[in-house]
Amino acid sequence: MVTNGIGVIGIMAGKEDSLYSIAGGKIDGVCNIAGGFYKELHINGVCNIEGDVETESFHIDGVCNCSGSITAEEFDCDGVLTISGNLRAGKADIDGVVTVNGDKVGADRITCDGVLSVDGEISSDVIVAKGKLVAREVVGDEITIKSYWKTSGLAGALVKLVSNVSFGYSSVDLIEGTTVDLRGVRAKSVSGQNVMIGKNCEIDRVEASGTLEIHPDARVGEIAK
Repeated sequence: MVTNGIGVIGIMAGKEDSLYSIAGGKIDGVCNIAGGFYKELHINGVCNIEGDVETESFHIDGVCNCSGSITAEEFDCDGVLTISGNLRAGKADIDGVVTVNGDKVGADRITCDGVLSVDGEISSDVIVAKGKLVAREVVGDEITIKSYWKTSGLAGALVKLVSNVSFGYSSVDLIEGTTVDLRGVRAKSVSGQNVMIGKNCEIDRVEASGTLEIHPDARVGEIAK
């Protein structure tokens, strides 16, 4: 059942358990909803979103697939979410697993203690990740990525099963920011003004216009002048 401040959402004719519209609210159970604008979406169950979604607040504790893009002022994922398009948010907080099959994740601030994977670029003024990032590019002003954990056993197997993403160190082709602080990151190129390469990092090329610190346990192929 889906409820909101207006009432209960109806069933699309000829499609059992498919919902044809929602004005914003809470989803408990299994359903399909149409894309559009919603004041808020809070998904506790299993949901398929057909099309692009724009909302003030998007929160997921369950499992969700979106066939379009998601735009939200506040984005919070504690579950498993797959987006066919792009993700744009004012503030994004990820404790679960988010897979973006489009080419862009953009936000003013991204906090990730879970897994964020995108086929293209992650762009944000501030990025703080203690989980795992997978992307071709990570661009921002202040970038902190400290991936150091790996979940195995049942929890890791479940995440791999529902999202095709495994836990572990972050993997990014290009990282570019003003201040860059890394640990447990595999990258081809890292550039910034002040750069700190911590333990368990493997970086092919590093360029810093200001300060550069490299942990003894890190592996760096080339330091550009």
